[in-house]
Amino acid sequence: MKKVILLATCFILTYSSAHAQSKPGKKYLNIGYVSQHLKVADELGGEAKIKSNFGASLSSGRTFFLNKEPIAKLLYFGIDWTYLDLNYAQYKETETYSYEDQNGIEIIETEDYNSHKGEIGMQVGPSVHVGLTDGFTLSGHMRYAPSYSMLYVDEEFSGGFGNFFTAGLSANYGAFGLGFETRWGSSKHSFNVDIEEFEEQEVQVKEKIKLSGSRVFLAFRF
Repeated sequence: MKKVILLATCFILTYSSAHAQSKPGKKYLNIGYVSQHLKVADELGGEAKIKSNFGASLSSGRTFFLNKEPIAKLLYFGIDWTYLDLNYAQYKETETYSYEDQNGIEIIETEDYNSHKGEIGMQVGPSVHVGLTDGFTLSGHMRYAPSYSMLYVDEEFSGGFGNFFTAGLSANYGAFGLGFETRWGSSKHSFNVDIEEFEEQEVQVKEKIKLSGSRVFLAFRF
C-alpha cells in the first residue's frame, strides 16, 4: 500500500513539474454573442417570456492574483474586476389582432415590432485558474454585476438599476481563447401608463424585469 501511495505521489510531482507552468495574463477582453430571455408581467397577472433575436457583449477587466506562486504548480486564485461590461439584445415580437369590416367579415392582421434591451455596468468576484500545459490555461469565475439597465420598446425609453450575476469558464492558449458565461438577474423599470377614465393623463408604474441568458465569447488575455 505504501508503495502505491509513493508511486502516486511521484507521478503527481512529475506531472506537475512537466506541465502547468503557465500563468494567465492579468488583463482580459471578451467579445461575445448574446442569447437571452426576458420575463415580464403580462396583463393577466402571469409572466410573458421573450427570447432575443440577436445580441452582443463587450467586457474588459483585470484579475488580481492572490498567490504569486501556483499551488501544486497548477492553481492560481484571484479576484476579477470587470470595469466595463456592455450587453445588448434585440427582440422581435409579433402582435396579432382582429376586427370586422363593414360586411361583418373578421379580418386578422399581424404586426412585427422590435424592442431593445441593454446594460452598462461592472463585475467583481472570485476566479480560479489552472495551468494544464505550457501556454494553455483554464479559467473559471463567479461575479456580481451591478448595472444600469435600459429598455426601448413601443417608442418609449425606460431605465433602472439592475442586479445581475455571472458564472463562466474560458480556455486560453497564450493570449487567445474561447469562453462561455451564464448571466441572470433582474431590474426595475418605470413605464408611463394611460388612465382610461381621464383623458391625456398618465401614471408612472415600476415593473420588475427578469433576465436570464448566456454569452459565447472570444477571450483575450494579456
